[in-house]
Amino acid sequence: MELVISDSIDLKPLDISHAVELYQVIADSRENLSQFLPWVNEVIDVNSTKRYIYERLHSGKAGSQWFAVYIEDRLSGVFGIKHIDPDSKGAECGYWLADFARGQRAMNQVLTKIVPYIKNNSHAKVIEFCCLEDNLASIKVVQRAGAQFKYYQKETSIFLANQQQQRLGVYEIKLT
Repeated sequence: MELVISDSIDLKPLDISHAVELYQVIADSRENLSQFLPWVNEVIDVNSTKRYIYERLHSGKAGSQWFAVYIEDRLSGVFGIKHIDPDSKGAECGYWLADFARGQRAMNQVLTKIVPYIKNNSHAKVIEFCCLEDNLASIKVVQRAGAQFKYYQKETSIFLANQQQQRLGVYEIKLT
C-alpha cells in the first residue's frame, strides 16, 4: 500500500523492480551511507541490490514492511518497519536517504505520518530506532519525532568502512 506523506513525498512498497534505480542512488551516496550503514559495501551492482531488496522483503519477521521513499517522484531512499516483536510490542524502524534528499526535513515529514500509521495499523506499543552514536543527523531526526534515548545495546558495536567502532543507541517513541 502506498502512503502519501505530502504533496512531494510518497512511500511506495519496496519491490525488486526498484533495483536499478536504487543501485544508482546507493552508488551516488556510497561515501556518506557507508559511514553509518554496514550493508552498503555489500551492494556493489544491480544483482546485489536485488539481494538487498529480497532479504528485506522476505525476512520472515512479524510486521515487516519496506518502502521506497520518493521525493518529487525521484527514488530517494528506503524506510522500513523491520519487525514488530509480538512479545514486547516494539516496532523497530530504520531508514536512509540519498545525499541529494538530505537536509530537507523529508524524514521528519515521513515520521509525522508513519508514527500514527504504525499506531493505528499494528499492535505496536513503542517504535524503536537504532542509531550509531556518531550519526547525529539521524539522532536529531528521531528526537524531533519525539524519540527518547533509552540505552546503548550492550553486545553490539559496529565497525564501519573507516574501521571506526561505534555503539548502537536505541531511541524510543511510546505509542500509548
